Amino acid sequence: MTLEQKLRKKQYDQVWQWYCGFLDLSLPEFMEIQNRLMLEQLELYAGCELGRRIMKGKKPASVSEYRRMVPLTSYEDYADILLPKVDSALPAKPVLWIETTWEGGKRPVKVAPYTESMLKSHKANTIACMILATSNKKGHFTLRGGENFLYGMAQLPYLTGLVPHLISSELWVNFMPPTKEAAAMRFSQRNKVGFQMGLQSGVDLFFGMSSVIAKISDTFTLSGGSGKNFNIFKVTPKMCYRILKAWMNSKQNKVPIKPKDIWTLKGLICAGTDTANLKKKIENYWGIRPLEIFGGTEPTCIATETWSKDGLVLFPDVCFYEFIPMSELEKNIDDPSYVPHTYLLDELVAGNEYELVISSFKGGAFARYRMGDIFRCLSLSKEEDGINLPHFAYVDRHPSVIDLAGFTRITEGTISEALTLSKLDIAEWFAVKEFDEGNRAFLHLYVEVGFGGLHSAVTKDIIKEHLSIYFRYVDTDYNDLKHLLGIDPLVISIIPAGTISRFSDTFGRNLRKMNPSHFDVIEVLKIARGESGKGVF
Repeated sequence: MTLEQKLRKKQYDQVWQWYCGFLDLSLPEFMEIQNRLMLEQLELYAGCELGRRIMKGKKPASVSEYRRMVPLTSYEDYADILLPKVDSALPAKPVLWIETTWEGGKRPVKVAPYTESMLKSHKANTIACMILATSNKKGHFTLRGGENFLYGMAQLPYLTGLVPHLISSELWVNFMPPTKEAAAMRFSQRNKVGFQMGLQSGVDLFFGMSSVIAKISDTFTLSGGSGKNFNIFKVTPKMCYRILKAWMNSKQNKVPIKPKDIWTLKGLICAGTDTANLKKKIENYWGIRPLEIFGGTEPTCIATETWSKDGLVLFPDVCFYEFIPMSELEKNIDDPSYVPHTYLLDELVAGNEYELVISSFKGGAFARYRMGDIFRCLSLSKEEDGINLPHFAYVDRHPSVIDLAGFTRITEGTISEALTLSKLDIAEWFAVKEFDEGNRAFLHLYVEVGFGGLHSAVTKDIIKEHLSIYFRYVDTDYNDLKHLLGIDPLVISIIPAGTISRFSDTFGRNLRKMNPSHFDVIEVLKIARGESGKGVF
């Protein structure tokens, strides 16, 4: 029986238990599922070329032995098999390959194989997210099928493009624009068409990247409703009434029209690395608290918020989870040869931050894989909701990566290549991810210009102009930030020549080029002010 059939029969309790019952698990029960599925995966892994390579020809007899025996891995350990899509080397035959950005223009894409079992789990967990998005109380939800679904995510071969294809076999919803039409449209065009359709017939569900939702909402408000180009003859009487009412209220009270004045959503799902900074803004625009989810190309969707929408809970059946504490991560950053220790879900400390490590279940490719995502453990349980599992908040990418709005991942290699191509006389530099007053992330690049430092003829404007061109050349995703979101993500500050060298001499260690600590940046700027007598500009 499909989900739609169960909903028609009003089997709401059974639907909730089937898709959201994992929230009733105790932590020991969660770990039991983790260990059982990991042992099943080890059987598959031991029988394939990739598994024999990663496990060095051995077969761990237990999960603890697996963690001792198998080293932490990164995408470089899989690239020669996954990028050419060598099916025969994998634990199970993939039915689909999903793609994502790897490292800007230096290594543009990485791909991950999805087995039939992985897709089945991903479908169930996606539906769980939809149910929880329309819920504000345990066991109660308003998803019924037939909803108008404004879908503002990337199409296949990206992970988010799977959603319409997966759920269509279980539940009919009216995707706006329709899936087949959307596949032929550019990202920005899909959003425009979807909104025009929403103005005509209403919107019940909305799923999008947080940065895109915030940008669209800004534009909607400033333009007084963005309703200039739709066909009034196609508008339903209900929507015509709501648009007229919102317009009259705007004129009488001299306030901008917000999306919540036009639509009353059942659920809003958002994702992206800057979600924590934008959720309040999105809620203000749309009048509904968004449900944050987390996923990635390598692991699929692995976490969702609950009906309280105040912390991510991990799905137990997707991946085996390990966590690197920040203290161990810092040691590893300072000394790349240092092997950080990992801890399991039942060994975490509330309030601490961790880098997530995953091992794929159900024939997936990845073993003890460092995703490069940092999470804060908010609590070990939530008594008021009756949930006995840890809750997390997404923090950011690994410090070596500057992720901007979920569109691009800038690394030391990306910046170095852009600087080399620009032929600017920049001797030293470091980069920091910062946020503007609207909580939008940007790349702040501090540079030493030649030997002459502040007396060089090279100005901030020249540097920015040159680097913006070469960033767009090296990393095509960087261009989307300005084109789609209207974000100018680069800020330049010039510091005197010799500042970074002076820091190293003073503290006996090198300054990290990517995202040095807040206190290291303070010390560098103190040195810069002392060197120039004028500060940083």
